[in-house]
Amino acid sequence: MNDLLPDIERDFASLSAGDQAFVRDYIAFLRWRAGQREHPAGSPDARPWQFNFLEHFSSADVRGSRDRAGMETKIAEAAVAGEFRPALWEHPPVRGEAVVEYHVPVPAGLKNLRLRAAIGVRDGAQPTQERLVAFRIRVDGWQVWSRAAWPSHWEPIEVTLPFQAGNIMRLAFATDGLGDHHFAWAVWGEPELVGLQSES
Repeated sequence: MNDLLPDIERDFASLSAGDQAFVRDYIAFLRWRAGQREHPAGSPDARPWQFNFLEHFSSADVRGSRDRAGMETKIAEAAVAGEFRPALWEHPPVRGEAVVEYHVPVPAGLKNLRLRAAIGVRDGAQPTQERLVAFRIRVDGWQVWSRAAWPSHWEPIEVTLPFQAGNIMRLAFATDGLGDHHFAWAVWGEPELVGLQSES
């Protein structure tokens, strides 16, 4: 491995500043994820809890904020920068947002509720330099996270969510082409809710 370090350092130095920042963020995310697996937060009597949005897509409410013309939503593998992941496809309509809303029963005693996913624009999209797609997450109608970007690599996100233990949470994924839906092939990679549920 030490023999490879000069090559890795040279390759890293040849990247643009933006790509270097992306690599640093991704490495930090991988270290954080490894730490979560080895040393999960919370008390010893808590166990991991998870809700997979892809598995529950059939029960989601799918709609357009204005109409559904040109909109495409489904569950399928998506390639972003050549990397395939199971994903929620959410190509926005000609006008307004695509919205996929879930009603999630959150168990009583659940702590540290977070949403994890990765956002991207599928391979093959042909943007101009000015193009952006808006990715938004809402809980019970309130926007808790948003980003306007054209992510050509999977960009991991983690959003800490409001306290919802014992409630039915309405969580919506929304995308918007911001005036131009052509090639706005937005996808959410492996979206899930995670938390710690008390055994008592």
